[in-house]
Amino acid sequence: MEERVTSELETEALSAAIAGFLASQVLMMRFLAKEGVIDKDRMVAYLENALEAMRPGIKDPRALMPLTQLLASLRAPGDDVILQ
Repeated sequence: MEERVTSELETEALSAAIAGFLASQVLMMRFLAKEGVIDKDRMVAYLENALEAMRPGIKDPRALMPLTQLLASLRAPGDDVILQ
């Protein structure tokens, strides 16, 4: 029982750590685009092409969710995008 609880906690902690890392990446990309460091349209096109190139080799579509979230964030107008 204790081992199962520990395993569940480790899974939740890992999931939270990954989500936090991905959120920071999305925020950084949005900031760089907003400040003009990167060309938002070119970055969106690059990410769209990368997503389509990777899609056939990915068995679990959830693996592409972070990239999909990043694209949605970059496509959204303004700074009021809520990360989920």
